Amino acid sequence: MKKNTVKLFMLAFAIGGSLTAYSQTKEQAAKILSHYNLEEGKVIIEQLAQKSNESYQRALELANANGWPLSIKKDGYESILIGVNSNDTPIYIQPYNDDSVFTARVNMIHPGGSMGLNLAGQGMLLGIWEPGNVRTTHVDLSGAVTVKDGSTFNGDNDNNSHATHVAGTLIGRGVSNDDARGFAYQANLFAYNSFSDVSEALAAAQDATSPLLVSNHSYGPNAQFIESWQRGAYIDDSYNWDVVCNQAPYYQPVFAAGNDRVGESRDWLVAEATAKNVLVVAAATSISTSNPTPSQIGMSSFSSYGPTDDRRIKPDIAADGVGLLSCHSLNDFSLTTKSGTSMASPSTAGTLILLQQHYSNLKGEFMRAATLRGLVIHTATEAGYFDGPDHRFGWGLLNGAAAAQVITGAHNEIDAYIEERALVPGTTYTKPVTASGAGKLKVSICWTDPARVNSINNGTNNSSTPVLTNDLDVRVNKDGNTYFPWRLNPLVEEAPIQQDNEVDNVEVIEIANPVAGGIYNIVVSHKGALQGFNSQNYTLIITGVTDVNSVSDKEKPTIGVYPNPASDVVNLTLNNSLDFGDAELSLYDAQGRLVRNYKTFIDKIDVSGLTSGIYMLNIKLNDGTYSETKKIVINR
Repeated sequence: MKKNTVKLFMLAFAIGGSLTAYSQTKEQAAKILSHYNLEEGKVIIEQLAQKSNESYQRALELANANGWPLSIKKDGYESILIGVNSNDTPIYIQPYNDDSVFTARVNMIHPGGSMGLNLAGQGMLLGIWEPGNVRTTHVDLSGAVTVKDGSTFNGDNDNNSHATHVAGTLIGRGVSNDDARGFAYQANLFAYNSFSDVSEALAAAQDATSPLLVSNHSYGPNAQFIESWQRGAYIDDSYNWDVVCNQAPYYQPVFAAGNDRVGESRDWLVAEATAKNVLVVAAATSISTSNPTPSQIGMSSFSSYGPTDDRRIKPDIAADGVGLLSCHSLNDFSLTTKSGTSMASPSTAGTLILLQQHYSNLKGEFMRAATLRGLVIHTATEAGYFDGPDHRFGWGLLNGAAAAQVITGAHNEIDAYIEERALVPGTTYTKPVTASGAGKLKVSICWTDPARVNSINNGTNNSSTPVLTNDLDVRVNKDGNTYFPWRLNPLVEEAPIQQDNEVDNVEVIEIANPVAGGIYNIVVSHKGALQGFNSQNYTLIITGVTDVNSVSDKEKPTIGVYPNPASDVVNLTLNNSLDFGDAELSLYDAQGRLVRNYKTFIDKIDVSGLTSGIYMLNIKLNDGTYSETKKIVINR
C-alpha cells in the first residue's frame, strides 16, 4: 500500500473475479481445533451474544428515557449506540480514522522481494469487523470478500468508505492501481458488521473448516462518551476479548489504538485496546530507508498513547498510518487516501497473516497467537526517545522482514530459536545458548494470559492493580550476572527500566554486547500459583545465537517436599547442586494470597494454622537466579 497524494482515482474499465478457495488443509484445521474446547466455546459464544443483546436492550431503554441519540454524525463518520457499560453509560463505536508496505518492510517478503519468499497471502484468510459495510463489488475486492453476517452495503457514506478502505489495505488486488495493492493481496476476506463482534469472532475462530487466525478491528468507543476512569482501565470489553483469545489460542485479533490524543498527552487507550491478548497498533509516519534509526521514525499527530492503568506496555506495536491509498466506496473503481490508526491496524494484520503463511510453508502448521504476537514484538525496529518500549510506539515499528527472517533462521537452526512450550506448575525451564556476538542477544517469552473476571474495573480511577493472571518470568544468567526484562518506568515519560516485570504477558531481555561464544542460561519460571494449577502455554523466542542446542535442556524439580498432602508441617529437601544464597520462601493460597514468607531457607514450614486446600510454595535460591514452585495440599 503506497502513499499517494491523489485523493480519488477512477479506473476506466471493470474486471470481474471469483472467490478463491481457502487452502487451509483439513489436517491443519483439525490440529488447530484440537487445542480448543469446542463445546465450551459454543456456550461462551451464546453467553457473549446474550451479554451483547442485553447491553443493547438496556441502551435502548436508557436512550428512550434520557433522550440519547441512536447514532451521531460528526466529521462525516457515524457513531452508533451498541450498548452500555456496567455503570449504564452509553457505548458509541466509531471508525478510527504507499509507503506502508515499505515501512513494514513487507516489500522484501512479497513476490519479487529480496528475501525470495513470495508471500502474498495465497490461500490465506483474514477477518474484518467494521461499523460500516465493505463495497464487495469494488474492482480490487471483487470475488475476494465474503460477507458472513448478512449485512448489506447501502451505498457510499463515510463508514462504508472506511470499511472498504480497510478491506483494500488488507487484501486489495491492486487492479485499479498497483500503488493501492493490499498487504496480503492474494488472501481472502470474511467481512462482518462490528455490532456483535466478540461472539462472532469466537465463532469464526472455531469454524469447523476454516478457523480464523487473524482479524482486523479499526474501530472503538467514541471518546466523547467515555468517562475519565475508563481511559486505560481494564473493563468488560477488555475481559471479553481475553476470554475469546483464551478459548481460541491460535486466533489473533488486531485493534487500532485510536486517534483521540491531544498534543503529547497520554492515557487514551480504552475498552478492547486495554485487553491483554489483543495486538494494539499505533500509527507512525512512513520511513524512507529499510533500516531506520529511532530518530527517523516519526509518530503521527493523532495516535492514542497508552499505557494501561496498571502500566502494561500498550500499544504493542506501531505501523504506518498516514496517507494510505486504498479502495473507496464511491464506486467500483474509486480510490482515496486516509490516515489513522485504522490504516496502521490492517497494515499489521495483513503482515501477520503473511507470517503465518511463511511458518506454514516451512512447518506445515500454524503458530499459536502468542507466538505470532511475540514474534512481531521481538523483531520490532527500535523507535522513540529511549531504548526499549514506551507508551507511544509500544515495542517499536513493525518489521515484517525481520520477523520472517527469524522464522527462517529458527526453522534452519541457524541463528534463531522459536519454541512453543508449556510451563508446568512447580517447574523451572532452563535453556543454555551460545551467543554469536554479532549483535544483541535477545530473549522473549509471550503467553496468552487467562481472563480473570475479578480484574474488571467498574469505576475506579487509575487503578494500578495488575490484571495479569499468570505471572511468568524470564531471566538470563551468566557468570553471576542476571539480566532482567524491560518494563515501563513508573514515571511513564522517563526511560524504561530492566527489572522484574509483574504486569505484562510478554517479556523481552536484550543484552547489547554479549560475549561471542559465551554460554548464557535462559531461565523461565513463574510466581505464585498458575490459574487452576494448570500448565501455562508460552513461546520462547531467541536471536543472536549460534547454537541453541549446545547443552541439553533442563526442566526438572530439584527441591523435595514431604509429606504431601500435609497436616501440620511441610519438610523441604534441597539438591546439593544448589546454593542457598539469599533464599526466599513464599507460600500462596489458591486465590494467590501470600500466607507465609521467609527470607532465609528453612527445612520445615509450619502449616498447622492454615485451612485445608491447595497451596503453592515458591522457592527462590542463589540470590533469586533459581526459582521453583511446588504444589502443596493441606488436608486435616
